[in-house]
Amino acid sequence: MTTIRTAARAIIRHEGRLLVIRYRDERGDRYALPGGGQRHREGMEAALVREVEEETGASIRVGPLRFVRECIAGPEDRALPPDFHQVELFFECTLERPLSKDIRGQEQDPDQEGVEWREEEELRQLCFFPRALLDAFERGQEFGYLGVV
Repeated sequence: MTTIRTAARAIIRHEGRLLVIRYRDERGDRYALPGGGQRHREGMEAALVREVEEETGASIRVGPLRFVRECIAGPEDRALPPDFHQVELFFECTLERPLSKDIRGQEQDPDQEGVEWREEEELRQLCFFPRALLDAFERGQEFGYLGVV
């Protein structure tokens, strides 16, 4: 039986930049907001706090839900498992305290290379997921469904 995975992502802004995770694999660098999958019997906010701390070392305060998107593997998709289906919830978050210059989580993902502050315009030039989030920011959209990727 296949399942739908739920995940949460943190929108953390500081001085006009977003906190992002940089991943690297054989295709090169890619960027995404910190966060990840929800565990069984774990609340979504608790999952987000845990994931952000694991990946970045940051303590956050979870704010309002802003966006929802789905990621479904297509028949030709080599980057995702064939039956992959994930619903992601994007929350506005704030840092409990400033991050040190050497940002690093305790339990980083296997292909995680680093944690960086990046400007939205800069992310447009990079391989950032989901691109629809940057488009929503540019339109001034504050919440909504970002669609299926």
